[in-house]
Amino acid sequence: TTMLQLLRVRDRPVPVLVPPDVPLGLSLRDEVVLHRGTDGSLRAFAARCTHLGCRLDRVADDVVVCPCHGSRFFSDGRVAAGPASHPLTELRVRPNAASGGWTIDGA
Repeated sequence: TTMLQLLRVRDRPVPVLVPPDVPLGLSLRDEVVLHRGTDGSLRAFAARCTHLGCRLDRVADDVVVCPCHGSRFFSDGRVAAGPASHPLTELRVRPNAASGGWTIDGA
């Protein structure tokens, strides 16, 4: 097992409970980037820049911005501007019947 593989496993987000009132568009919650579509769909991505692993911490002009080197990502996880060259890691989204929201995890 390589060090990079170990870091990837270690940095997977723990399950995050997301309430049903997630706003439309891009938002951040804990270690997760969320995109709520106008059709009510929800996509989730790890809030770690694929350049050097910095935590993504803000949304500006409909893109997620890395505070370390300025990489930007579109709502579908694709790179909008580098230095990152790989898309964000998509996470599994499951309905959470108890809350009416969702559970996001790294599987």
